[in-house]
Amino acid sequence: MNQSELNKAIDFDRVLEQVSQYASFSCSKQMILDSVPLFDYAIIQMELNRVQEAFTFIQEGGIVSFAGCSDISSSVKKTKKKMVCTPYELYEISSFLSAVKNVRETFLNSNTKEIKDLAQSMDPCVKVCKQIVSQIDATGHVKIDASEKLKNLHKKLVDTRLTLNEKARHFIKANSHSLMESMSTTINGRLSVLVKNQDKNRFGGMVHASSQSGLASYIEPEAFVGLNNEIAQIEANIEEEIHRICAQLSENVAQNEILILSDLETMTLLDELISKAKWAYERQGCVPVVKMSIRSLTLERARHPLIDAQKVVANTYQLKPDQKCLMISGPNMGGKTVTLKTIGLFVSLAHAGFPVLCDRALIPYFDSLFFDIGDNQSIEQNLSTFSSHISKISYICQHCTSHSFVLLDEIGNGTDPLEGASLAIAILEYLMEKGCTIITSTHYSQVKSYGKASEVVLVSSVEFDSSSLQPTYKYIPGVSGASYAFLIAGNYKIQNSILDRAKYYKEQNEEDVQRQLEKLEKLQNDVLLEKERFSKMIKEAHQIQKEAVEEKKKWEKKKKDFQEDYESRLLELLEEKEKEANEIIDSLKSEQKSHKQSEALHQIHVMQQKNQKQEEKKVDESLKVGDYVQIENLASHGEILEIRKKEAVVLVNGMKMKVKMNRLERISRPKVQTIKKKMHQDRIFTRFPLELNLIGMRVEEGIRELDHYIDQAVYHKVKQVRIIHGMGTGALRNAIWKELDCHPMVLNKMSAGPSDGGLGATIVLLK
Repeated sequence: MNQSELNKAIDFDRVLEQVSQYASFSCSKQMILDSVPLFDYAIIQMELNRVQEAFTFIQEGGIVSFAGCSDISSSVKKTKKKMVCTPYELYEISSFLSAVKNVRETFLNSNTKEIKDLAQSMDPCVKVCKQIVSQIDATGHVKIDASEKLKNLHKKLVDTRLTLNEKARHFIKANSHSLMESMSTTINGRLSVLVKNQDKNRFGGMVHASSQSGLASYIEPEAFVGLNNEIAQIEANIEEEIHRICAQLSENVAQNEILILSDLETMTLLDELISKAKWAYERQGCVPVVKMSIRSLTLERARHPLIDAQKVVANTYQLKPDQKCLMISGPNMGGKTVTLKTIGLFVSLAHAGFPVLCDRALIPYFDSLFFDIGDNQSIEQNLSTFSSHISKISYICQHCTSHSFVLLDEIGNGTDPLEGASLAIAILEYLMEKGCTIITSTHYSQVKSYGKASEVVLVSSVEFDSSSLQPTYKYIPGVSGASYAFLIAGNYKIQNSILDRAKYYKEQNEEDVQRQLEKLEKLQNDVLLEKERFSKMIKEAHQIQKEAVEEKKKWEKKKKDFQEDYESRLLELLEEKEKEANEIIDSLKSEQKSHKQSEALHQIHVMQQKNQKQEEKKVDESLKVGDYVQIENLASHGEILEIRKKEAVVLVNGMKMKVKMNRLERISRPKVQTIKKKMHQDRIFTRFPLELNLIGMRVEEGIRELDHYIDQAVYHKVKQVRIIHGMGTGALRNAIWKELDCHPMVLNKMSAGPSDGGLGATIVLLK
């Protein structure tokens, strides 16, 4: 199948255009746009392996710049033909070689393998690049000092022009009465003056032009001729020297033509790989696994790239190894064709070496792809809708193999329903007998009945809301969909009498088997809806439970914070009141005192001295967190939890107290009599799980579970574990990665491979 057929059938070109927007220069963009499915298994594997490396590189935060890259092939090939590049073309070549050097260094320092090999194969031609940079500036012009001769010529040109300008000033000053204006001008590169016509022959030299009024002429006086000639000669010498420099640089490029063109090819390939990886990473895609040995097809949470990411419905499509056909049914405009196009597009992208937008993709290797989608009727070829479909199906039947992928939309449509259904069944049987993998859609009840009865056919549907008569685009495997023709017709105001008569004719023509099948389909659909309802209720119950636990923890934290705040404020209040008391005492001392006052002041003075001695008491510097201490002047003792400068937080009888350090004295921890029991080894983690599932947890809860799990893993000397966090909004994943970056026992982390959960899981290496 060529690209034009792919473009028409599954919008292949629009997806390629989307990917190409990430390309850095025209060569890689064109390579992406020219991509087609490949059928050489080895090449497909090589392309997907390279894309996987690029995807992992971007996932791990790798940054590579292709700035300076451009299509220099025509300039390089020109040098081989002994042609001379312009200074700007040489500048583009030097910029490209600088980009080659930067990209090569970036990938040589990466964890890639095949991409590193590609980077290793590039030669940045450092000598050629340096030669160009030393003589061509960033504007694409030859530098003034590119050679000693050019430097001297430019200096001579400046000096000669200064001499000429000085001579022109003297000439204008001396002959101002004969001039129309007191300034000089340049005509055809030669300095001239505007002289009145009656005096134009007075100064000799050459007449270059007349003024628009005809009253004056532009004259190059004889006094200017020599210097103008000298300037013209210097400029010619400069151009000659510039041409010589460009010719020499072009010759250097020609000597390295093969290397430079090889670099261009490799840079194009590398930029293409990075573009694919960026496209997939930004849209939460994955690199598909294509295997020749498998016959099953799996696309988990597949999302069509051309549908708005905020509106697209993610669906999981799966065909088991013993199933050869996926049959989709349902009403018109219900989403059947979108489903077909999504599966067909992902199979084509995988065989073209592109990532796909799903969580996991497992695709069999196909040696040919055949699509029949849309109305291909042709006036020129005198083909009706049915004829165009049959002509294409005939071609498919003649050329398909046991490893062909066949996609058929509305098979047997456009003719008598009974004949069309019979023909559709016969075609499907023929293709399945040949071993093809088939994705098809149908409205015919006979075809759906055939699919239900066949073990190798998976009958599915796309959900349709019968109450709102709107598609939900949700894929439902194992349940065939009704056409809802009468409901849709009623929604468009078809008269009830017509609908009643249509239902009567339908019942008359309907066989008992078909009626039973419709009842079974309705029952299956009802059961599925009920199952979804219960699943939603269970999920909500779990959510309420989690919220209750979080609320409890929040209030416990508030209580703890309140106690600590209360203690802190109490100490501050005591200090404040002590200060006020001291001020009152000082005031009393200064007044006349009675006998009782004197006695009271004496007692206060004794207490102050005692407090002063207490304050002057040296702090035991050896005290540390965990020591057991006695609090002076209190019949209390406890364990030091925290030390802050001159204060300590002591746990006394379950309460935390802030106490000054000089009031603490180390004592022996009291012995608590315990009943000796035979100790048993903790067997909770004797068989330690190598993965932790955090899906559904909030960030705080997930981080706590992660910390505990990492501690247990280190205790059990496990070196590698897998953390399953899912995709979701990315908040849980980001928090987990941030936590792992700070954890002292984590050696490295990386996103899991496609077979281990992709972006929904993280592999952690422990020290």
